[in-house]
Amino acid sequence: MKLPVYNSFAEKAVHFSHIVIDTKDVLDTHIKELTENSPNCIFRGVNEAKYKLYTSVQREWITNGLGRHITINALVDSLIKEIRQTKVLNDYYTSLNICQTDFIYLSLLQHYSAPTPLLDFSHDFHIALYFATKDIHTGTTSNILDDYFSLYYIDLDKCGNELVRMDNLLNLGLNRGHEAYEESMKNDPLLYIDKSLLDDIDEFTQWNNPRNPGGGMCNLTLAFIDNPMNAQSVITPYTQKQLYWSNLNIIAQQGCFLLYNNEDIPVETYIGGKNKYIPRIWCMDIHKSLEDYIHAHYLQGLSTDTLFPDINRMAKSAYMHFKERL
Repeated sequence: MKLPVYNSFAEKAVHFSHIVIDTKDVLDTHIKELTENSPNCIFRGVNEAKYKLYTSVQREWITNGLGRHITINALVDSLIKEIRQTKVLNDYYTSLNICQTDFIYLSLLQHYSAPTPLLDFSHDFHIALYFATKDIHTGTTSNILDDYFSLYYIDLDKCGNELVRMDNLLNLGLNRGHEAYEESMKNDPLLYIDKSLLDDIDEFTQWNNPRNPGGGMCNLTLAFIDNPMNAQSVITPYTQKQLYWSNLNIIAQQGCFLLYNNEDIPVETYIGGKNKYIPRIWCMDIHKSLEDYIHAHYLQGLSTDTLFPDINRMAKSAYMHFKERL
């Protein structure tokens, strides 16, 4: 089955706060206003304006008819369990004293081409524009949107507390659990309470935890997962185990995620629609004729090398620079 697409600006405008940009001056004006008035935005670039905002696991689910075989939650759980069996990754994280969790493996799956319920955003609009103009091609159908690519953005300041922040949510859960446990022990020191969720950051953050059916990440419909450099630390109160979800790509791309767990409804239909408390996502549909202008004025210094770090290339580059200085 083919993924549904948008066929007109009017159709997109139902779901987004929508802007069409056809000239350099209008583009520059909107970018200037955006950076001055909305400093706390996250951005996503898509090279075809007709595409709806599906997560990669939704795209696989819809196009391959996977609903006949497995639930989407079970599919994600299966992928996480599979990659967690990779010995070299186990040993690598162990060598760094990093707790292995579904969270860190979900981030890894997302940034290395596996389907997940995560939707990539960046704190830097330049990086989003890089992805928006990557591999674009001239339209070949009568759909006017074929001539446009898109820059999407969410103003986090305008979302307030309605958009759940994963780090805040997890810290709140740990703090409340800690307080409840301490109060119970104070009232009855001989009482046995299973506090494994407070001790084991892995169990606390599992995608699907049979021991804690209502507490798994799979029960969240929508949440914001910030860049590891910006987010609050999430640490268990007794064992001091810390949650990690970092990798080279997410750091290089100043990346962050929307976790969106749904089978077939795009995220823009949920935000501002079924969830009326979060403002609609903004969408700039930008004419593809502006690609060269964007590259010259907004993308200097950005490249595949900078956004997709390769350790082999970095090591070779270090030696090349050494030889150049001889």
